[in-house]
Amino acid sequence: MKTLKVILPMLAILFAIGLSFAFVNATGEDYYVAGYVLINGQPYDVDANCNSQSEENCKVRIQGLEGEFIVYGPNDQPLKSSAPTLEIDDPRP
Repeated sequence: MKTLKVILPMLAILFAIGLSFAFVNATGEDYYVAGYVLINGQPYDVDANCNSQSEENCKVRIQGLEGEFIVYGPNDQPLKSSAPTLEIDDPRP
């Protein structure tokens, strides 16, 4: 009976830890990715609707600025997206 009192809580802890890793890769196809854009050579963080299932570069339009800006990822490569160009607020402080 004493071993049962020890084993059950240990099993509960192991089960809880195992479930915490169950949904690590459960994301949808379209999700927002944190990246950055270059404005006048300076990087500014943005959230954009980019996915890597396309060959087109992910682009955003920034309110108050002319043109489209390419969104770069953490590896300094342009992110890819099949979504239309997203209009976002100016990320500069």
